[in-house]
Amino acid sequence: MSRVVVLGLTGLILASCGPADQTSAPEAAAPEPAAAPASAAATDPAGAWTKIRITGLTCGDNCYVQIQPIDGGEADDVMCSADLCTPWFENQALAAGVTDKTWEVQMGAVDQLDNEGTVMDDNFPAIIAIREAV
Repeated sequence: MSRVVVLGLTGLILASCGPADQTSAPEAAAPEPAAAPASAAATDPAGAWTKIRITGLTCGDNCYVQIQPIDGGEADDVMCSADLCTPWFENQALAAGVTDKTWEVQMGAVDQLDNEGTVMDDNFPAIIAIREAV
């Protein structure tokens, strides 16, 4: 984003030094900074928090967390890209007490890969952020 601002300011400075008809150039560059936050939002988990219970873990080529929404929605098997899930996957087991707690999660999607690294599904449901509910 700093490059866009620097380039925009450079263009504005250069345009102000030239003939008057070049003043439209900075206006054409104005939409560029507006696009920068959109790409930043794509990497930032910005969804609603949903309360769930974790009911299990199954590991094969990938590990899948079994979740049950507290509001009575359907149970689901999902992947998890949140840091808290990493030790569960490394041990192929949930830590003690995980199933006894209520959790809040933000859901997103990740690539589901097979053991050879081939993408099986490029939009598989996943926990992208998790925290213990208060």
